[in-house]
Amino acid sequence: MHAQHDRSRSATAPTESILVRGDDRASLSGAELLDFPAEDRTVTVACASGTRHTATWTGVPVFDLFADVGLDDETTHLVVESDDGYRVCIDVYDALDAVLAYARDGTSIGEEYDYETRFIAPEIDGSRTVKGVRAVEACVLDPSTDPESLEDISKKP
Repeated sequence: MHAQHDRSRSATAPTESILVRGDDRASLSGAELLDFPAEDRTVTVACASGTRHTATWTGVPVFDLFADVGLDDETTHLVVESDDGYRVCIDVYDALDAVLAYARDGTSIGEEYDYETRFIAPEIDGSRTVKGVRAVEACVLDPSTDPESLEDISKKP
């Protein structure tokens, strides 16, 4: 589900900056993140434990983050990293509907959890939805490069 976010419900700005790396790089403050047009995604997250949670996540479409830093037309993957070093490499086509969420079901994520942002998309497995996002980087991988070689999933998501 794609819907424009109702700005009458204010979200609390995340306190940590997000590093975005494309052709250039930028560090976006939480307040700057809230300046982007927001969208809602209703996504069911399937956890490794087998539990499923459906929620409406509000945030910035991930590709909008690259508006000021540029995105190579040849981009094949996005590397998304959390504040604790958890890192996944997502195929660019799987990330097309992704948002960098800062609210869940109308409440700022940081009010209910020990993290403030989450990379989330309808086609991404629950263990690959990064919590506490600190960096999003566009990559052009050679077909012989294994995307998992760029990951560090030894930490719990």
